[in-house]
Amino acid sequence: MSEKLSKKDLKSPDAFQSTFESLGDYIAEHQTRVIVTASALLFAVILVMGIYFYWSHYSTSALKIYSKAQGNMLKSEENQDNVDEKIKLYKELIEKYPYSWSGRMANYHLGNIYYNKGEIDQAINSYKKFVGKTGSDKTGVKFLALTSLGYAYEMKKDFNQALKSFEQAQNVYHAGFEVIGLRNIARAYEELNNKEKALEYYKKALEKTTEPAASILIRRKISTLN
Repeated sequence: MSEKLSKKDLKSPDAFQSTFESLGDYIAEHQTRVIVTASALLFAVILVMGIYFYWSHYSTSALKIYSKAQGNMLKSEENQDNVDEKIKLYKELIEKYPYSWSGRMANYHLGNIYYNKGEIDQAINSYKKFVGKTGSDKTGVKFLALTSLGYAYEMKKDFNQALKSFEQAQNVYHAGFEVIGLRNIARAYEELNNKEKALEYYKKALEKTTEPAASILIRRKISTLN
C-alpha cells in the first residue's frame, strides 16, 4: 500500500501549480514582450504555410501546361500547327513559371524544337538558358543540353565553342553517355586539326566502347588519323 501523505505534504504547493503560477506571474510582468513574441511566431507560421501553398499551386499550374505540351509531342512533328502550339506552350511556361522545374525544362525542349527547325541561334539561346538555370543534375538532362549546344555550334562551324560545350558536358552527370561525350570531344579536336588530341580521345572512347559497330567506326577514325 502507498504511504499516507503527511500534513506537511498536504500543505506544500504542488510542483505543477507552482510552475503555472510562476508562468502567470512572468506573463503579467512582461505582457508586452510576450504578446510581441507570440505575434511574431504566429506571423512566421502563417508566412511558412502561405509560401508552401503558393509554391504548391505554382508548381501544379506549371506542370499542367508542361503535361499538355508533352502530350503534343506525341503528334506529328511535320504538322506546323502542332509545332507552333508546342512553342507557344513552352514560352508560356518560361514567362509565367520561370522558377519551376517545368519552366526550366521548357527551355531545353524549345532548344530541341529550334534545332530541328534549323533555327540554330534560337536553339543555342534556349540551351544556354536551360544550362544556366540548372544546378547539379542526376538525370543526365544537363549533359544532353550541353551536348546539344555543342551540336548547334558545330552546325555554325564554331568548333571552338562546340569543344567547350562538349568538355563541359563531360564535367556533369553523364552515366551511360560517356562514350558519346568522348567521341564528341575527339571529333571537335579533329575539326580543329588537332590530330594528337583527337587521337587521344578516340582511343579513350574505344577503351570504353562495348558495341561492336561503334568500335569499328572508332578504329577506322584512329587508323585514318594515324
